[in-house]
Amino acid sequence: MRLPRRFYAAFAVAALCARALAAQSGQPESNPTAALTLDQVLARALRENPDVRLARLRVDSSRAEVRIARSYANPALAITPNNPWQYSVAAPFDVGPQRTYRVRSATDGAVAAGHDVRDTERQVRFAIRSAFYDLILADTIRAITREQHDMFRDLLAADSARVRAGDIPERNLVKSELELAKADADLSRADAGVRAARLALQATMGVARLDTGFRVRGSLATRPLPLLSAAFTDSIVANRPDVRAAQVRTQESEDSRRFATSLLVPVPGLLLVQQRDEPFPNGQHYAFGISAQLPVWNWFSGERERADASVKQSRVSEERVRVQAYAELATAFDQFHAAELLAQKLNGAMLAKARAALETARFAYSAGAISYVDLLDAVRTYGEIRADAATAGHDYWVSAYAVARALDQEVVQP
Repeated sequence: MRLPRRFYAAFAVAALCARALAAQSGQPESNPTAALTLDQVLARALRENPDVRLARLRVDSSRAEVRIARSYANPALAITPNNPWQYSVAAPFDVGPQRTYRVRSATDGAVAAGHDVRDTERQVRFAIRSAFYDLILADTIRAITREQHDMFRDLLAADSARVRAGDIPERNLVKSELELAKADADLSRADAGVRAARLALQATMGVARLDTGFRVRGSLATRPLPLLSAAFTDSIVANRPDVRAAQVRTQESEDSRRFATSLLVPVPGLLLVQQRDEPFPNGQHYAFGISAQLPVWNWFSGERERADASVKQSRVSEERVRVQAYAELATAFDQFHAAELLAQKLNGAMLAKARAALETARFAYSAGAISYVDLLDAVRTYGEIRADAATAGHDYWVSAYAVARALDQEVVQP
């Protein structure tokens, strides 16, 4: 049946209005800031992330502790009046085992703090990369949702013209209006998801003032990663910063225990006395002496028991960290292989088939060969496959960077 011209005119006006509204609603947010790459985001995060900054400040504090441990006690000046007048200077001769183990323990603490910085940077790198790809995925999902929204908008315009022409029943138009309303809601939720992902990434970076227009530049397309094919070894686990820090802290606690035992050894003190009015029996106005603090009342048993308990705690913590490192490595590799397999299945060929099936369904529906329900099924199937493919790409990269975190090595080459 040939339609009158007024129906073609009405269809054209409806389509143009719908496209104008969609262009207005889908207009990108104005933001003068250029989109950042993953490397740029990561470099900024390593400068501004509060966890990294606090870890570096703890290194400064631990270095100060080493200087404190190496410093010598100030001399003590004493004056005894009228019996006769005496002036004395006393200083401990701090060159014994107490000083040795005190300095060793402080140095171990500084070394452990340095490993903590590496470990914090390792965790922050993964958190930034994960949040970065969360934002890329949110942007991709929003693009898919907007495309489906445009499909339902065009479908509504076409169904309006066909209902006026009497080609399809009015219930199809009602269904199209309902689907467009659902697509509007989905698009609003997708926009909210993008804004939330932007804020989450900036919060992880340590940005002081969050920007809802913050943009990044990246892709979810996968590629082979040859560096992930090799199996991990015990040496990799031993060189991880958290394992190294646990080992050094065990050594620190052992040095602290030795220091507690060395408290039983008195620290000698040197004494110089001047008697200006009358000389000493040897005819001199100066006399030398020594002093020592004897463990008479306090045998430092509490300090030694505390040090023993600290050594046991450190050994248990070291064992736990090592076991967690092995578990993290095994889990990371398993998750990567699973994500890699899924990403390979949801490849470009499957997307092309789904796209072709959708175009066939749209043409068949316009010709009256399939029902409205069949068309909706084709539209939703195409959207679901695209969303699943994007999620698979996201999981592939996040799991690859999880392996990099577990190995403390860069396994993804730019």
